[in-house]
Amino acid sequence: MTIDSNSFQQAFEEMEDPAFFHDSQFRLMLANAAYYRKAGISESEGLGRPYWEVFPKGDGPLTDCNASIVDGKHASNADEFFVDGRGYISRGYAIRNNLGEPVYSLHIISDITDKLASEKKLAKIASQFKVLFDSSPDAIMLLDEKGYFDCNPAALSIFGCKDRSDFIGRHPSEFSPPLQPNGIDSITSAGDRIAEAFRNGSAIFEWTHSKLDGTPFPAEVLLVVFEREGKQVLQATVRDITARKNYEQNLANEAVKLNKALAGTVTTMSKAMELRDPYTAGHQARVAEIACAIAKELGWDDYRITGLRMAGLVHDIGKIGIPSEILTKPSSLSEFEEKLVQLHPEHGYGLLKDIEFPWAIADMVRQHHERMDGSGYPLGLKGEDILPEARVLAVADMLEALSTHRPYRAARGLPFALDLIKSESGKQLDSEVVAAAVRLFEGKESLIVENADT
Repeated sequence: MTIDSNSFQQAFEEMEDPAFFHDSQFRLMLANAAYYRKAGISESEGLGRPYWEVFPKGDGPLTDCNASIVDGKHASNADEFFVDGRGYISRGYAIRNNLGEPVYSLHIISDITDKLASEKKLAKIASQFKVLFDSSPDAIMLLDEKGYFDCNPAALSIFGCKDRSDFIGRHPSEFSPPLQPNGIDSITSAGDRIAEAFRNGSAIFEWTHSKLDGTPFPAEVLLVVFEREGKQVLQATVRDITARKNYEQNLANEAVKLNKALAGTVTTMSKAMELRDPYTAGHQARVAEIACAIAKELGWDDYRITGLRMAGLVHDIGKIGIPSEILTKPSSLSEFEEKLVQLHPEHGYGLLKDIEFPWAIADMVRQHHERMDGSGYPLGLKGEDILPEARVLAVADMLEALSTHRPYRAARGLPFALDLIKSESGKQLDSEVVAAAVRLFEGKESLIVENADT
C-alpha cells in the first residue's frame, strides 16, 4: 500500500506542530503552515533560505541536526532551544542516499514549555526531598522484597552502623529482636504490619528494634507504600522513642506515688471519723467496698473505680460538723436534727473542694444524697445532672445503712434492703445501678464483697 502524495501534503499542512524539510545545505525545501506562523513570514519569503534564518533564528544549524547531516553520526536528532521565553524541541530525521550521503531532513518542532516547567518543579521537589531525607533526625529507609536498598545518615546512627555497607542489603529482621514485648515473633508481626501498609497505603505502630550490636530500643515506625520504577516499595521512617518511654515511665511512677499519697490522705480522713463516730467510720469503708463492687459489675475501668473508692471512704466526712450527740442518738431525730444531718454533704464538699484530686471527689460527696426524681438534697438535682459515681454511692449507701445496726434501730437485713432499692429503681435510684447491685447481692447473706480492690 502506497501513501498518496496529496494525502501526505494535506496531513503535513494540517499538523499543529511546526514541521519543515531542509536539504543537505540546511535550506528550506518544504514547511507547513504552522511553521510559517511560528516564523512570522510567508512561504515565498522562507523557501530556499537556511532554516536558522527563519525559525529558530541562530548563527547556524541546530547542534544535533548539524552532527546528523555533516558528521553522519546518526539518522535522528533532537535539539532543545528557547524562543521568547518558551521552550521547544526539534526532532529531526535525516534521509540518505545509497552512498550514505544526506539528501534531506525532516524536522518536527514541539512546544515543551509546560513539560520543562513540570520537570523543574519535580526537580525542585526531588531536591527538597533529598534535603529532608539527608537532614532528618529520624531514620528513613527504603526497602523491597530483598531488603534495604537506601537509607539516610540518621538510619546509620540510630542503628549503630559505621557506614552504608553495614546497612544496605540487610533484611529488616536483622534489626529486630526475635520476639516483640508482647511475646509475638518479630518476623510474623512485621509481616502483619507490612501487609497492613500494602492494604491501607500506610501503617504506624510502635516497635522494638535492635541496633547492629543487638542492643534493643523502642521505636515509632511509619510505613508508607509508593511506586518506584514500576514496582511497589516501602519507605520506613523510624523514630527512637527511648527518651519518651523513659519520661512516660517516670510520669507513671510519679502518678503511682501521688495516688498512694492521696489514698493515704483519704484513708486518714476516713479513720479520723472513727475517733468521733465509730458507726460513721465503719459505714464509709463498707460503702466504698460495695460501691466499687457495683462499679466493676457495671464495667467501669480501674482508674474510675479508684476515684469512686476515695469518694466512698469520705462520703460522710461532712458529719464531722454535726454534734456527736445527734449522730449517736439512740432514738428518732427531730425535724430540726434531721435538717442538721442533711447539711453533711455540703459540709463534706466544703472540706474537699480545695484538694486537687484527679477525680471530682468533692462533687461526688456533695451529690451522694441526690435522687433521680429530684427529691434528694442538698441541691435537688435529678436524672443525668447527678454524677454516675454519686448514683452508685447512693445505692451502696442505702444498702449498707439498711443492712447494718444503727444506734437508733436494729439492722433491717440484706433482703429488706434489696427489696427497697428495687422498689426505688428508676424513681429515686438509677435503674442500671440497682440492677447491678441486685445481680451482685441477691441470694447472699451479707454485703461482704470479694475482689473489690482495684
